[in-house]
Amino acid sequence: MFAARCLGISLAFFVLLYVPLSLAVSRGWRFCVTLLKPSSARRTADLLFALRLLPFAVGLAFTLIFTVPSFLLLEPRATNESVGTLPVILGIACVMLLIIGLRKTISAQIRTSRAIMKWLEGSTVMEPCAVVPVFRTGNDAPSLTVAGVREPKVLVSEAAVAALNPAEMRAALKHELAHVRYYDNLKKLLFRFTVFPGMGELESVWGEQSEFAADDAAVNSIGDALDLASALIKVSRLKPAQPVPALATGLLHSSTALSQRVQRLFSWKGSANATDPRIWYALPPALVTCAVVAATYGSTIAQIHAITEWLVR
Repeated sequence: MFAARCLGISLAFFVLLYVPLSLAVSRGWRFCVTLLKPSSARRTADLLFALRLLPFAVGLAFTLIFTVPSFLLLEPRATNESVGTLPVILGIACVMLLIIGLRKTISAQIRTSRAIMKWLEGSTVMEPCAVVPVFRTGNDAPSLTVAGVREPKVLVSEAAVAALNPAEMRAALKHELAHVRYYDNLKKLLFRFTVFPGMGELESVWGEQSEFAADDAAVNSIGDALDLASALIKVSRLKPAQPVPALATGLLHSSTALSQRVQRLFSWKGSANATDPRIWYALPPALVTCAVVAATYGSTIAQIHAITEWLVR
């Protein structure tokens, strides 16, 4: 019974934090972006990703750091006290959210694995010594995409090979490898696990910003920018292939962002990948927060335990 109460209280506290924070993020992420004004597409994408995962991270951290220790340290083990109706309801809601997220995660992984296996039938290796393997596939595969999480692969269709010259192909491959370096497919997987309604627009904007960031990472000169812009235009004219699965990132994120990306590349004036010094501004508040938590930890878990006592009644 003690373990059941601990589990019920922990799940209840998690969902009590996760749901309100998720609602706040789904409604206020645009305000945060406007307020902080990231200096590049990479910073914007990182900020959106952090906001998207913030509710789950805060809920999990608070539960593990405060809720569970307060129960284990202060709750008597020899008691006949029941779990309580409210923690049971909240715990069931939390389990349902986790099950839905896990189902979406597994489904996305299975669909992507099946698609990769189908695309790789009859494929040949283009660059055997590359850190990320590059395969030349048939025309039923996407023109240019990076697929997979644990062992990502870059897939290039016959049509793309025929359409792009060597410089354009090199720029396009650098773009796809940037997605691997930034773990964009893994981030998509985390989005599916941390499920919550109303996050679709944030994820869509994150996808566009991650494409801009990959463009920036692939470009070191005006020549690279023009080659990548040319590759984007040529690939957009190819015959559309079957839809790309969830854990794959194609060269073209969406047709609506194509004109913006081409315009950004045509107006390239320098690297957008320099470190933003404003990131260090977050270090002092973080250190102060850690110090406050350490200094007040005992009283905090006592207060948390008092709240858990109220919940189980």
